[in-house]
Amino acid sequence: MDDKQKYNAFRVAAASTDGYTVDTHFGRATDFYIYQFFDGEWIYVEKRTTPPVCQNGGHSREDMEKRVELFSDCQYITASRIGTGASALLTQKGIIAMALPGDLIEALNKIYTYNEIQNLF
Repeated sequence: MDDKQKYNAFRVAAASTDGYTVDTHFGRATDFYIYQFFDGEWIYVEKRTTPPVCQNGGHSREDMEKRVELFSDCQYITASRIGTGASALLTQKGIIAMALPGDLIEALNKIYTYNEIQNLF
């Protein structure tokens, strides 16, 4: 894989109830759709189902750390909302968190644009 392909191959986990919209808070989500951008296109990889970690407005750090670890193969996470604690844990693992509610494909394309801009420098 050449350098350009390395920068253009990355994974995104999107919190979604239906696979079409980013419509769930990161900590409350049960379903995440994993996409990989490779060779100029988005490829659907899989759907990961996990119990929510936020219950009644709170969560344990240990549960949140386990959730973050489930996405260690992803470079980005998108959800309708992502709390500061989750965002900090994701950042510590090298995962960029983005709150991009709405159409899932539009969110993926915004992440692609962000990724391209970051790789200019």
